Amino acid sequence: MIERFNQLANELAIAEEGNLRFKSKFVPAHKVAQQYYCEKKVEMAYIYGEEETPEMKLGREAHTFLLEDTIVVKRVELLRRIFSGMPVPVREMHLLGKHNKIIIVGVADAIFFYGGYPLFLFEYKFSNRPIPFRDHHVQARLYCYLLHLMGWDTSKLKYALIISPVECKGDKELERAPLYVIKQPKEERLKIKLKKGCANIYINNFDMNEAIDELNWALDFWIEKRPAKPTAKKGKCNKCEYKEKCASS
Repeated sequence: MIERFNQLANELAIAEEGNLRFKSKFVPAHKVAQQYYCEKKVEMAYIYGEEETPEMKLGREAHTFLLEDTIVVKRVELLRRIFSGMPVPVREMHLLGKHNKIIIVGVADAIFFYGGYPLFLFEYKFSNRPIPFRDHHVQARLYCYLLHLMGWDTSKLKYALIISPVECKGDKELERAPLYVIKQPKEERLKIKLKKGCANIYINNFDMNEAIDELNWALDFWIEKRPAKPTAKKGKCNKCEYKEKCASS
């Protein structure tokens, strides 16, 4: 696994530019997810530069809080612990995989390993809407698929979307959210009481075929097989930071 990871990392390091749209050398997993929100917005961000919205800033700050008590571990040591068979929780794990000759890069919020393979992948989303959007599922499923591409046994892998109100960023109970899932693996939906509200957790089986179908659709944009597809929901356009520049608005 280390060899596969290092090989792809070296491939990215030596390439001056890529042959994908925007001369990209790789496709970020979170951009694939954003394509399912609005692909035109992804294109605008590359053309005009990404503008940090208040929602993005809140999300970044909230994820920083989740890392407060973590310890940095070298990849070799991490793999040694995982393959010892002991339970190993990992936060901010870097993932690299190649699909149809295209390198996909991502960072998973948290993964729980046990018995030498991943059992749960966790993705935190901070939103006042208590249920997940499709792009949330797309991102989590893609991370699961990257684990498969890296050589992990994903036959028992589930992913959990942890949806928390933005006001709850920094709540220590959110750090323990994965424990609720691990202790109650048969539940499909859990709710955690926080100081300023509740976090909803949605547990899903990883469907590799669904992940591959979603990725293939998204990659058609990156290989310039088709133009960017704008959202059909005008509500998204109305609050988009690129609405004055986007011809689809």
